[in-house]
Amino acid sequence: MRIVLTCLGLLLSVVSAQADKVVASGKPLMLYEAYSTNPDCSSAGNVVLRVAQSPEHGRVSIRQIGVFPRFPEANPRSACNRRRVPGVQATYVSQRGYLGPDYVVLEALFPAGRGVRIRFPIRVM
Repeated sequence: MRIVLTCLGLLLSVVSAQADKVVASGKPLMLYEAYSTNPDCSSAGNVVLRVAQSPEHGRVSIRQIGVFPRFPEANPRSACNRRRVPGVQATYVSQRGYLGPDYVVLEALFPAGRGVRIRFPIRVM
């Protein structure tokens, strides 16, 4: 039973990770925020965020900004969830009047050397 529940949980997480983000045409959509934070809420270094695949029907802007982290309660850094910490944010905006699908791929490199590649299917309505 435990194996079945574990498999079901993994399938649901994969399905939700592939779900389209939905946005009104011409309106900004926050795609991703990243941060690297020490337990005292200070920055552990800058996260490098870049567009690996640009959207065909819009643009992505990346900026350094203060973000509210989302650490689980069990994490020693969870006290930082109540304040802004240095981070980076990617925002998507479609071409004005465009309706339909779009797609963005971002890459993030964290100070400790870990890198992630994130795919964002976007539905513009």
